[in-house]
Amino acid sequence: MSNTEEVPVDSPLKGVRVLELTQYIAGPLAGQQLADYGAEVIKIERPGSGDPFRVYDGGRNIPNYGFNFRAFNRNKKSLALDLSSPAAIDLVKRLAAEVDVVLENFRPGVMDRLGIGYEALKQVNPNIIYCAVAGFSPDGPYAKRPAFDTVGQALSGVLYLFTDPENPKMRGPTVADQVTAMQAATGIMAMLRGKAISGKGGRLDISMVDAATSFIPDVLAGYTDADKNPTPDTRVSASQAFIVRCSDDRLIAVQLGGLDQAFTTLTQQLGCPELATDARFAIAFDRRSNWSELVELLRPYFATQPVAHWTALFTETGIPHSEVLTIPEVLECPEIVHSGLFEKREHPQAGPMTLARRPTLINKSRGPAQDFPPLLGEQSEEVLRDLGLSADEITKMRENGLIATPET
Repeated sequence: MSNTEEVPVDSPLKGVRVLELTQYIAGPLAGQQLADYGAEVIKIERPGSGDPFRVYDGGRNIPNYGFNFRAFNRNKKSLALDLSSPAAIDLVKRLAAEVDVVLENFRPGVMDRLGIGYEALKQVNPNIIYCAVAGFSPDGPYAKRPAFDTVGQALSGVLYLFTDPENPKMRGPTVADQVTAMQAATGIMAMLRGKAISGKGGRLDISMVDAATSFIPDVLAGYTDADKNPTPDTRVSASQAFIVRCSDDRLIAVQLGGLDQAFTTLTQQLGCPELATDARFAIAFDRRSNWSELVELLRPYFATQPVAHWTALFTETGIPHSEVLTIPEVLECPEIVHSGLFEKREHPQAGPMTLARRPTLINKSRGPAQDFPPLLGEQSEEVLRDLGLSADEITKMRENGLIATPET
């Protein structure tokens, strides 16, 4: 790691080196978060195909550069290395000896079978921070089960809370995967802080099920501490949140937060003040008990005006609300445009791209200019040169299929 005085404030992980052996979402997103804060992240991928997300959705003018891959792998270096070769395993160990963190999301036991698990890498780097991301606990009853995001959502209870029991279907983003990534990145940063003080690393394990379950602490506390058995509507009624359709067929979302004054103001603005004194809805507790009925009564009033009418009115009166935006509309939203969360760049091979930037501002900075997600093996030669290999050695490895570059 760099000395503290050499680290820019807006890139607090500059000087931290991470060796990433991950694919799909949870592991790559954890690595991307570290890279966003300045860490050097070297991603090891299989020659020829790489991370399966490279081809999951097709390429972008060039092969192996699908948008799913690009979403989770900015600011990284790609080393295409055939881990079936003993020589490649030796290279991984040499790299591990020089990095601060190893991040992997293989199934439990795979890294050990390859000879590059925690115990093996600790021999070459006694103070390594080793983070293993998995679907389940590596020594638990489900350790041998395969897992994707849907499994993590289902087993944690998150999916139950998002599911309409009358019309069950999967919808929405990869919540379990992305929460797991955030927990992994947070754990790694905590361990880096600990290592800076004690000089010691250690092993960090995070399962998707644990991470997703930790995503609903209030729901669990309500059940364990207050004997409240939640349903998909419990949080909605407690927060007094709803989505309704306006006269122009646009949707608006409103959350009253259980405040009586907010509800009274809403009924006045809608033209139904009598609902504020109705015994079923007058106080927050009763509104929670009769929430579905209340929302159905509110729908016809919203249907009398377009969404712009209600957003202007609610902004003036302080009612928390938002028009429900489509994804194209999000990118044009004045708030998002103002924040600078996205930037348009021209990739030399892939053409024009819109890149998301780090969501966190440090001293109003989103960090230095970011790197494009790497082509498969784009930095193979660079990484190996930095490791001390000669040009002849690298050429021979490429000819033998041990490594790959974008040209091979």
